[in-house]
Amino acid sequence: AQPTLRRSYLAPERNPGDQRTAAALELLSEVLGGGTTSFLNERLQFEEKSVVYAGSYYAGTALDATTFNLIVVPVPGVGLQEAEASLDAALADFMADGVDPEQLDRIKAQLRAAQVYERDSVDSVGNRYGRALTSGLTVEDVQAWPALLQEITPEEVMAAAEMVFRPETSVTGWLVRPGEGEPAGQEPVEEEVTQ
Repeated sequence: AQPTLRRSYLAPERNPGDQRTAAALELLSEVLGGGTTSFLNERLQFEEKSVVYAGSYYAGTALDATTFNLIVVPVPGVGLQEAEASLDAALADFMADGVDPEQLDRIKAQLRAAQVYERDSVDSVGNRYGRALTSGLTVEDVQAWPALLQEITPEEVMAAAEMVFRPETSVTGWLVRPGEGEPAGQEPVEEEVTQ
């Protein structure tokens, strides 16, 4: 119901025996948009008060290349063009300043706790292994993942961010109701889908 900005960057998937970059991207997703204390929420929602929601997610369990995604829902009265400019400025500052090591340590502790609680759910454990195995990962990869997340350094997180945040491998979409939110002078693009 609310205008939303979504941006997707091409990103590598988790690969058998080589999950380190994917682990860094997983942590980057948590640092940037993994909750109310994430970088984007602190900056855009609480400091600038320009959005009601900011988030990010990375779906590393995939057969082929996947995406790293950012989502912003601006407050009423803030247009999507302004929200996109605020997002770009926040990302530029993040890239200049780097990861706060204390925040990264907190996120790792939260992930460790979540993984412990997840063991109580047969459904969650089965889904975790099922998703991994159907995407080409091995049982060993699944078992190594929790410890690998704990090993990732702030420098690896920033290296993953530099690799992924490239305009030429991204697409940004403005989701609006028909007739609302299009930039001045532009008509909405309607694509014909054929099968």
